[in-house]
Amino acid sequence: MNAVIYIRVSTTEQAEKGYSLKVQEEACLKYALSNDYKVLELFREEGKSAKTADRPELQRMLKYMNKNKKTVDALIVYKMDRLGRNTHDISSFRLIFDTLGIKLISATEAFDNSSMGNFMQTMLAGMAQYENDLRSERTRSGMMKAVEEGRWTWRAPVGYRLDKSNGKSSLVQDRDEADIVRELFKSFDRGLKGSELILKVNKMGAPLRKQTISKILRNPIYKGKIKVKDWYGGEEKDGLHEPIVDEELFNRVQFKLGVYKNLQKPKLKLNEDFPLRGILYCPECGNRITGAFSTGRGSKKYPYYRCPESGCSHGSVARNTVNESFMELLHSLTPDEKEIKNFKIAMKEVWKQKDKTRVSETKKIKGRIKALDKKIDNLIDLHGKGLIDKEEFSKRYEPLKIEKQEATLYEKENETNHKSIDSYLDYGLKVFGNLPYFWENSTIEAKDKLLPIVFPEGIYYKDKKVGTTKIPTILMVLKGKNSEKSAMVEHTVP
Repeated sequence: MNAVIYIRVSTTEQAEKGYSLKVQEEACLKYALSNDYKVLELFREEGKSAKTADRPELQRMLKYMNKNKKTVDALIVYKMDRLGRNTHDISSFRLIFDTLGIKLISATEAFDNSSMGNFMQTMLAGMAQYENDLRSERTRSGMMKAVEEGRWTWRAPVGYRLDKSNGKSSLVQDRDEADIVRELFKSFDRGLKGSELILKVNKMGAPLRKQTISKILRNPIYKGKIKVKDWYGGEEKDGLHEPIVDEELFNRVQFKLGVYKNLQKPKLKLNEDFPLRGILYCPECGNRITGAFSTGRGSKKYPYYRCPESGCSHGSVARNTVNESFMELLHSLTPDEKEIKNFKIAMKEVWKQKDKTRVSETKKIKGRIKALDKKIDNLIDLHGKGLIDKEEFSKRYEPLKIEKQEATLYEKENETNHKSIDSYLDYGLKVFGNLPYFWENSTIEAKDKLLPIVFPEGIYYKDKKVGTTKIPTILMVLKGKNSEKSAMVEHTVP
């Protein structure tokens, strides 16, 4: 009889439970030898969790078994939880193997394919799932309790470090980093933005990226609060740590970032009759223009856009008049084929240069991941030889694991960005190159999403035409700043 062997271990299991690949392999080979099975193939899954079926060696094994179902009689695993940690997954695998005519055998758990054996398999799978769920629940409960107490249990954010001297993790300020974070908030509050802000913190010795700076400025941890998305309804909890900035400065920064702005201005309900409502502003007083019907003779209704401000001299304008002028504005902003072609060539060259940087960054991060893997392997080896105890292992392993997770995530993000720009460009230029068509043929929901992109600072109706104070950079580049067609958008709202 012929068999294949599947062994799997996650890093923590290898270190803490003794489920090393060597132990599993020896047990499975011993079972095969004792029961007259010839091993055709051995599949080794290293450092992969059983929470997902998307494991390279597992998928390779399933393909192998499907291709060689006439010659493979059995699959031998060390324990059932090597295949999966929930009943549904293991039952699904059993169904697949039964269909292929392949027996599922556990080298260390005694049961067969009888009704009782199947029951035992299901029970053990359920126990594995329960163990996994219980572990997750305990971890989550412990973390939630820590947040309730005002303690931060994750990796320390910039400006802090984790202190575990009293047996519980707590945040304490890293004085040098805290000074940089404090200056970051103050500089933004004074009006410093973009590359100037990045340059300032870089000169202070903190090479922070734009995305990191944005996260820092929005994180309530720096005003002494802890907020975890989806926990306690997103409510902020008082932290035990010392705040880096006071609440007044933090809130001022949030208003300037626009974080609190949406809380004060509830989104208007979409209205098919007045699609420009919400983005159309009064040129006289600056209020949002609203839409309403006026009743004429014979109870006939006439649609108007009007300023809601009492006493404003702008008055009301017939909806159709505004809509027709708006269409003229869209036509004036639409680039011709030559402009689109030139823009596409230029963007491809920019993308090409950007991709060179991405490749270089990916190479560096792969090297970092490789170095971290080596450190983790050395740590596991030290623990396996009894040179360090479990507590010391966990203390040194956790930061390495977190750093590797972050590096791997960054690597994946870099790979995700490695996509052909053609599809993005084609779609974007299709929209910007046919603005009138897309406007007339879109749903009210699509129009609502399109308007802020094309007109980031809104539109206004003045001197019998619709205008705007600012259009997107892409249209500025496509049309040219001094384009005769786009001259009308250079007006400013009084």
